[in-house]
Amino acid sequence: GSVVAYLLVEQYNHRVQRCAPAEGGACTTVAGGHGSGRAKNQLNDPRGVALEQAADGSVVAYLVLDYGNNRVQRCAPAEGGACTTVARTNGGVAGVAIEQAAD
Repeated sequence: GSVVAYLLVEQYNHRVQRCAPAEGGACTTVAGGHGSGRAKNQLNDPRGVALEQAADGSVVAYLVLDYGNNRVQRCAPAEGGACTTVARTNGGVAGVAIEQAAD
C-alpha cells in the first residue's frame, strides 16, 4: 500500500509527530509536545513508537517508549497528546512493539 504518514520521534522536543508524506507535508503532534516531564501529556526523552491498529488499518493508539520516564505510554489519536501508562520498567528498554491477535 501507499504511505499514509510518517511518524517522527523527536527525542529532544519530547514529542511524536505524524507527518504527511508529501514534500513539505504538515506535521501534527500525536504524543507529548508539552515539554519534558511526567504528566499524562508529557514525555521525557522518547525513543520509539509503535502503532495499535484496528482491523481496517485505522490507528487506535500510538505506543511510545518514554525512555526518560521508564514507561510505555498509550496515546489515543483523538486525545490531543494525552497518554496512559501501560508498562513501567527499571530502565534500559530499547524498543516497543505490539502483539495483536488475528481476527
